[in-house]
Amino acid sequence: MTTNINHAQTLSKSNFKIAQSCPIKLYYKKHGYPSADDGNEYLELLAEGGYVIGLMAKMYYPGGIEIDTSRGIDVAAEQTAELLRSDNVVLFEAVLYSNNKLVAIDILEKVGSQFNIIEVKSKGVSEDQKFGKDWQEHLEDITYQKLTLQECYPDSTIDSYLFVPNKSATTDIDNLYSQFKMVDKSNEHGFQSFEIQFDGDPAAIVQDNLLIKVNVNSHVEALEKVVKKSADNHIAQLKSGEKPIVQITKDCFNCEYTTQNGDTLSGFDECWAHIDKPEHHIRDLYQLGRVKRGTGNLANSLIQENRVSLSDIPLECLTMSYKTRQKIQIANTLANTEWYSEYLGANMELAPYPHHFIDFETITTALPFHKGLRPYEVVAFQWSCHTVESKGADPVHSEWLNTDPTYPNFRFAESLYKQLGSEGTIFMWATHENTTLRDIYFKMLEQKYDNPELMDWLKDIVKFNDKDLGKLVDMNKMTLEFYFHPMMKGKTSIKSVLPAVLSATKSSNIEKWLKEFTPDLSLLSRDDEGTIENPYKNLPNDNGINVSEGTGAMRGYIELLYGDENRKADFEMALLRYCKLDTLAMVIIWEHWENLI
Repeated sequence: MTTNINHAQTLSKSNFKIAQSCPIKLYYKKHGYPSADDGNEYLELLAEGGYVIGLMAKMYYPGGIEIDTSRGIDVAAEQTAELLRSDNVVLFEAVLYSNNKLVAIDILEKVGSQFNIIEVKSKGVSEDQKFGKDWQEHLEDITYQKLTLQECYPDSTIDSYLFVPNKSATTDIDNLYSQFKMVDKSNEHGFQSFEIQFDGDPAAIVQDNLLIKVNVNSHVEALEKVVKKSADNHIAQLKSGEKPIVQITKDCFNCEYTTQNGDTLSGFDECWAHIDKPEHHIRDLYQLGRVKRGTGNLANSLIQENRVSLSDIPLECLTMSYKTRQKIQIANTLANTEWYSEYLGANMELAPYPHHFIDFETITTALPFHKGLRPYEVVAFQWSCHTVESKGADPVHSEWLNTDPTYPNFRFAESLYKQLGSEGTIFMWATHENTTLRDIYFKMLEQKYDNPELMDWLKDIVKFNDKDLGKLVDMNKMTLEFYFHPMMKGKTSIKSVLPAVLSATKSSNIEKWLKEFTPDLSLLSRDDEGTIENPYKNLPNDNGINVSEGTGAMRGYIELLYGDENRKADFEMALLRYCKLDTLAMVIIWEHWENLI
């Protein structure tokens, strides 16, 4: 049997997924438009975790046969069909093609005329899992596989399963992550894949029982009609070869087929070619999606009217709890003015010295790093702190980084408590630090870890529920309530606020702190207009090692623990610099606020 696949008109699993989010994206994908997802570090890290979980799942089926995709999809489909002539067989990456539909099934089990589709996902579930909207695309994915398989074998009975990490289970294997190494095996036929090199005991993996198989027949049956209709529509579009006409909405602002490079194709620009391009776009409004006009979304109405400037937004529509911030943004953006609340100074004075500005780096992965942990349980591996003892004093930096492949969370918290003590004010940006310390507190209870002094300190400073006040001061919340600069647009992340503050500051202290970041590294530079440039861009990129955002920190920690011995010192330095800059950024913002008031 020869399988002749017209790839231009074939709807693969990934094609189906992208078309479900927006039909025109399928056109852009098939025609090679650049995507912001290409080279996305976070998505790549998630994908790598998926490959590792995929290998673990195969260990539960030791007699399974891997379909060879190295010679192309057509050959893989023929090999699959040949092997499925057996009454009893388990296939990995079974390739099936029918009526322009193409799927590769993670694990396909055949017993007589009974098929079991086993879709492996790295996303975790709890034992009482309810599959809500966040699982919709995964359930549609497995439904699409069932439709294709049913067409190939119409007389068969098919059950559908998800095979996923069980977030209620704990591992008995220490340093489980270290047993897996990844090698890129992508080939010229378009299959992106990784070979996972495993040096542990497969029987121990199965016995560890971290994965759980969940029957999703009822969900798949409920989706079959709508998925079939959608698939037929997507295939018809591919056969026509024409670009579909879609209605543009606020959801387009998240489109991955967007590029800032005018020399390359931009799907977003093509879709929005007939829409004005104002200097201040409604896409930048804080909490835009929550603004309503009647029963619909205001942004969608304005887009249809080609009124997409911030000045086009009717202020009377800003009626939700976000209206104050939105009005501040609109007024000061249009006037190009920096704004701060009359209450900023009073709130700053409520914070007694010393001031401790803290930032944590943590990692959560499908594979637990340490014995006794669950999938996706947080590992706190690094903190940075800048302490200002009194008003006008220079910040003094302290830090802690785990370099030992043993569970770090309790040592992390103990070292932090030793550094901060119980005096003064502790500042964080957003709620990550509070959440991490709360998780550590409950882990101490669970494991009966004996440090009552640390437990009392955590109970004193952590906000455990909405009724608790807690003692960690959230500078992100202060920004939302008391500060705005037009460069921030609708964002309040520290990496959006810092460049805005640097563009407005007149503080010589800030220049000094950046210039003397470390004895051998200055992060102070200026653009052609004399404005201090974003120091995150000046973090060194030594030997291809650059940690300038959270995903890079997670990858850096993995390399530090389990990577090349010759590069560990470089990763350690990169992690320390990055986390140090996060807390220095908080000090810089506070310094600027003090100068404002």
